[in-house]
Amino acid sequence: MVRERLPGEPEQWVLPGGVAEPGELVHQALVREVHEETGLFLAGPTSLACVSQHVVTGDPGWDGTWSVFTFRAEGPTGTLGPLDPDELVLEAAWVPIADAMARLAAHPSRRRKEPLLSCLNGTSPPGTLWLWPGGPEGPPVVVPAFAH
Repeated sequence: MVRERLPGEPEQWVLPGGVAEPGELVHQALVREVHEETGLFLAGPTSLACVSQHVVTGDPGWDGTWSVFTFRAEGPTGTLGPLDPDELVLEAAWVPIADAMARLAAHPSRRRKEPLLSCLNGTSPPGTLWLWPGGPEGPPVVVPAFAH
């Protein structure tokens, strides 16, 4: 996990992540963002954990439709320590799963925490799609991945 401080917000613990650069595919963004925020190198994702899509309005610079891909990955190498060029990440740490879930549960954004917690606690299968058509206050539409 990483402890970050976004401008105007309190510090919070989140999973490493960020925005794909122009021309960058999501698996490439995963590798780059994990390295920038944790100092660790990944070969790439091993599977899709979940996808979430929501609309942001009234937040200059962030307004628009956001598609968030969350992946599972294994076998990181390197030395743990943030290299964040944006200087928003204050700390990177390995966190036991129970502590990680408690930290995610404390996050103020339902759109950021509910899909992750559901994936981590096993209540939604890998690859589940979370949609927020009524905004962050409304209930999500949860579409399970196809099971063979």
